[in-house]
This record gives sequence, structure tokens and C-alpha cells, in this order.
Amino acid sequence: MEAVFVLRQIVAGLAHIAKVAVEAEPADQDEVVVSPHAFDWLRDLYGPHAVVNRPVNQQFITEAIEGARYALAHVQGRNRSSRVTLTIIGDSPADTCDGDVKLAAARAVAAALGGQMEPAPYLGAHGAVFPA
Repeated sequence: MEAVFVLRQIVAGLAHIAKVAVEAEPADQDEVVVSPHAFDWLRDLYGPHAVVNRPVNQQFITEAIEGARYALAHVQGRNRSSRVTLTIIGDSPADTCDGDVKLAAARAVAAALGGQMEPAPYLGAHGAVFPA
């Protein structure tokens, strides 16, 4: 199952923008992988010579993996394991805050799995909140 979640929200006067697309398929155990093309959208947006291997990518990859794992652990009613592939990890240079990609990834994975997270993460006045 595929899903995309686009986070576009203003909280406490601060913009939060991120986009994560995922593919989820049945597996023997939960697994999260990142497509080698997760940042190719930069070429689509800025042209064929755009810098795709930015230093900030590793931070966004880490957040996306953490968000996917959170969803795998918190989606209610799951009865099988899944392999989640993060196919797009999108940001906005001026408007993506710490935790935004993590939140978008968690919501994309929950959508791909067809379930609700409990407890569900949310944006608070100080950024993304992931209840234990």
C-alpha cells in the first residue's frame, strides 16, 4: 500500500512543512528502508543539475526512519509485520523544523497501514510531540 502525507501547518506563528511518501508491504518482521531516490524530487523542482546529496539529508533520513518506526509500533489493530520503504522525503529549506519530517513519516506510514496511531503524534507550540 502506498501513502503520502504532506504537513503544512502553522503553530505558534511558525510554519511546519514536510512531505513523506511511503510504500508498505507484508514482511516477516518490521523493517524500514530508505529509497536511494528519496531526494530526487530536488531535481524535479530545481532542474537536472540540482544538488541532491545535501548535508541536511541525513537528519531528515533519521527523522523519517524514527517516524516510520513510531507508526509501526503504535498503529492499532496491526496483525502482521510490514516492510516500509520511504520513497520521498521532502522539506522546505526555510519552513521545515526539527521533527516535521518525523511527524509526516509517522502519518504516512499509518495511512499506508490503514490504521490510527495511539497515542497519535501532534504539533505543539514547541514542535512535534510523540507521546510515549
